[in-house]
Amino acid sequence: MKPHVSDFERGRNIVRVLVVLAIVLGISALMFTQPDSREQMVLVFAAFACVIAVIVVARLMCVCPHCGKRIVSGVLVLKVCPQCKHSLITGQKVKTKH
Repeated sequence: MKPHVSDFERGRNIVRVLVVLAIVLGISALMFTQPDSREQMVLVFAAFACVIAVIVVARLMCVCPHCGKRIVSGVLVLKVCPQCKHSLITGQKVKTKH
């Protein structure tokens, strides 16, 4: 039986893959193509499309499972919702240390 994966975690994984893909496409456009060639333009547009997809996925899927707040900034590193202090993976309240 597969463990439950929250929408936030699924969105974060998709964002991670798209960011890596955008970086690889951008580097490929700079290193492996002739300047001002058609191949370079295709790779640049593909990298740009990945960046747009990151924004769209982050806006649609990266929400707190408890309060529903969108978390776009810091989606790859946050583990606790900055608004309600619940875990972004499980949705349970996280105890804070004073």
